[in-house]
Amino acid sequence: MGRFYTVKAIVKKELTQLVRYPTWIIQMLIWPLIFPLAYVLPGLSMSGTDGSGFQQFSDIAGTNSFMGFVVIGTMVWMWSNMTMWNFGTLIREEQMRGTLESNWLCPISHVDLLIGGAIVSILENLLTVVISIVEYKLVYGVHFTGNIFSWIICFIVLIPGVYGFGSIFASLVLWFKETGAAVQIIRGFITIFCGISFPIIVLPNSLKIISKILPFTYGINLTRNVMLNDISIFSEAALKDIVPALTIGIILLIIGRICFLKVELKVKNEGSLERF
Repeated sequence: MGRFYTVKAIVKKELTQLVRYPTWIIQMLIWPLIFPLAYVLPGLSMSGTDGSGFQQFSDIAGTNSFMGFVVIGTMVWMWSNMTMWNFGTLIREEQMRGTLESNWLCPISHVDLLIGGAIVSILENLLTVVISIVEYKLVYGVHFTGNIFSWIICFIVLIPGVYGFGSIFASLVLWFKETGAAVQIIRGFITIFCGISFPIIVLPNSLKIISKILPFTYGINLTRNVMLNDISIFSEAALKDIVPALTIGIILLIIGRICFLKVELKVKNEGSLERF
């Protein structure tokens, strides 16, 4: 029960900060609208004046909805990116506020600090997904298939991988006191290798190997199949994405937990927690 109260206190603190400083909602309204344009506009320009390029895209991607293909990819990317960023930099934010040392001295499991932040991050970014779906339907005219239950499953499948990477980021904060470079690298990996705006089948075989060891590749493909191609979440096609996404995600989660515990011990022995 002690760990439950710790997580509850962290959740309450983080939610209080979100409510007290609500300007973050502005970016949630704007980013889902403008971010897909970085891929939609070039795609429209390269499709040709007669739109013949869309037929080639349809043959490769397996869908006639270029717009839906792109916005779903960017929506999952935004959710994964924001969740990893919030979770991975939680310790850094506590450090910048000057509260990390006092929290670290408390007789609690320090992993619970991350768990509390993770719960709030899920709730916060769930709102981003809801806003994105509404805006994409009204502004971009995308027709979503499936049901809310299936959509939720798609994002649950990604949670182990997202928080696995997030735990690794948190470990880097304790060690190097900065995660900016690591986050940017992972962002680039997801953008290039996970098929945000294009089907990964167009990648060279050597790069497809990297795509297949990232859980986001399967999560994005699963979400597209469910929300765009009306494939059941219980179908064989969906399971081909769910199983590897969960398997790789759980492996990353274990690696992240080990990294955090090892770095925590290293920082404790060196006495370097308060350093910037």
